[in-house]
Amino acid sequence: MASAIPSDLRQQVEQQTGCVIAAEQARGGGGASRQGAEVTLRAADGAERHCYLAWDGRAGDPSRLPYFQRETAILGALSGTCRDAGVRIAPLVASFPSHLALLSEFVSGNDRFPQAEDKAALASDFMGQLAALHRIDASLPELAPLGDAAEPPARRIRANVAQWRRDNLAAGADPVLQLALAWLADNVPEDRGPAVVLHGDAGPGNFLYQGNEVAALVDWELTHLGDPMEDLAQIWVRSLIQPFVPMHEAFAAYEAASGTAVDLARVKYHRLYFQLSFSVPSTAIAAAPGAQLGASGTALMFGTMHKRVMVRSVAELAGIAVSDPELPDCPPDWTDRTFATALADLKDDIVPHAGNQRAAAKAKELARLVKFWRRRASHGAAFDAAELAEIRALMPSAPDSLAGARAALAEAIAADAVPFAAAVQLCHNRVTRETFIMAEAMGALATTWYEDID
Repeated sequence: MASAIPSDLRQQVEQQTGCVIAAEQARGGGGASRQGAEVTLRAADGAERHCYLAWDGRAGDPSRLPYFQRETAILGALSGTCRDAGVRIAPLVASFPSHLALLSEFVSGNDRFPQAEDKAALASDFMGQLAALHRIDASLPELAPLGDAAEPPARRIRANVAQWRRDNLAAGADPVLQLALAWLADNVPEDRGPAVVLHGDAGPGNFLYQGNEVAALVDWELTHLGDPMEDLAQIWVRSLIQPFVPMHEAFAAYEAASGTAVDLARVKYHRLYFQLSFSVPSTAIAAAPGAQLGASGTALMFGTMHKRVMVRSVAELAGIAVSDPELPDCPPDWTDRTFATALADLKDDIVPHAGNQRAAAKAKELARLVKFWRRRASHGAAFDAAELAEIRALMPSAPDSLAGARAALAEAIAADAVPFAAAVQLCHNRVTRETFIMAEAMGALATTWYEDID
């Protein structure tokens, strides 16, 4: 069987470890665009070492290098000088910058939180792991790639928000994102302490467990220094998609383990901040000429969900009441039968008989797109006309194309040139319509929201 590991990476692993790769089994790489393999390293004396090798298909993109450097730094520290900090990881064996690859000791475990026998005990142990991580000395020299420990979290937040605003205006200005960024810029919370070491993408799916204990925290590429409430906010955002214990239980466990009170207002700020941290770059990538959208059915589904949640968050955080727009009755025409036939073929004939897992996944992606096209065909024109009319009623000089009007609204929001409450209402109208079009493909994601723990 041909090796899934690139030949030059294989050579580097064997040269750096002084072992040969005696066996391998392809595994998911974890994170976007990653590939991975379980490998058995065999030394000259016959001793074997069970490891896991993950590499990034985006190694040719220089923008990915800082993420790799941060992940290598935190795993190196937790495998070395900070190994007694109590944070469980897969110990780092070696790193290979040419492929943005990491070789770690193999740690077995389940990453599917809903399958845990005692979810409360496991969640409590996980929150204890975050508390232990937050106690590490952020000023250690080996952690320098994570950021400047002397920089106050609020200063870093302001700089990031300002950069995201510029990035979005330069690449497909989106009024929904500009609305959220405007609120974030005006409401940066005051610092309550120095920056701490953060996981950066904490929550279910990003840790392995055995029994009721965390076996290893994984997927560290977003690690950085900042406000500890950021990690708690990430769990809350991830819980929109991946089930976890009730947040009040998770936060109580963190308070018990860390001795730090959870600041709910700060966590809510960081929920929105975390969503913008990945929404702005993904929007820029999608807007780039010749962009390959990949799993576009999933991208549409999650993108629609996040925008709906962001607008509702802004409205609630700003204390602005919004009303739902009237959705016109647009009965399906003759084309609806073709969409129905395509969906039936995908469901009954194609997916069950797909030759491999990748083909089946692609077919399911296509089914989401067909569901989107079906409602877009019946309601898209009416929705576009309604949104354009609303923007031009607020901004009479806006262009007469929807794309131009959206960009003009985004720029006006960024310049504080339109009433904020009016912009919130317009964005709410838009995401309500977009959610309606995607609802059949989204399922529960069309209505998912944060639990009320006030």
